[in-house]
Amino acid sequence: MTPPPLFEPIYLRKATISARPALRAMLTRCTDTTLRERFWATATTAAEDDALTELVGDMRMITAVEVYIDTISHDDQATVLAWQGDRVVAAGSLLPVCALTAEIALIVEDTWQAKGLGSLLVALLAEIATQARLEFLCAYLGADNIRARQLITRFCPEARFLAPDNGVVDVVIPVRDISPTACGQHQIDSTGRWSQ
Repeated sequence: MTPPPLFEPIYLRKATISARPALRAMLTRCTDTTLRERFWATATTAAEDDALTELVGDMRMITAVEVYIDTISHDDQATVLAWQGDRVVAAGSLLPVCALTAEIALIVEDTWQAKGLGSLLVALLAEIATQARLEFLCAYLGADNIRARQLITRFCPEARFLAPDNGVVDVVIPVRDISPTACGQHQIDSTGRWSQ
């Protein structure tokens, strides 16, 4: 994998239908491990456990990925894409679960992981959740996804991690307990540009 051009600016934009090809291209650049971590709970259930290896082996053609791409521009959800030039390098979504709860879901292209882009998306989605007067965010993580656990805990030490079920951990995040200090460390300017 080639390292990302760190000095080229990143811009955050609300997802639109026209962004679908760029998002699909980003997903094809992601490793199977990254795709499994993002689509774990969506792509498999307890009844499908035995098929996990087969599903992951061809994850780029999985229904879960296509459903995600097809729904990014729906009015009832907030999806923010991180662009570098004409390439999407990360995506973060709030997917409605019920009136006061939304699922928070992120995917960051492998070469951009551990650079602060996931934290920036979490901070922005937390702000959107607050403005939308949501009470809870939820997330679904693979039981071994330590990086996502650490990210959630940094933003919300009060988050509850439920016992794993078929390798998936359900997380409940009270929006009122999200740390303003953690959110304030990740800023974009008025044009949507992010500087590291």
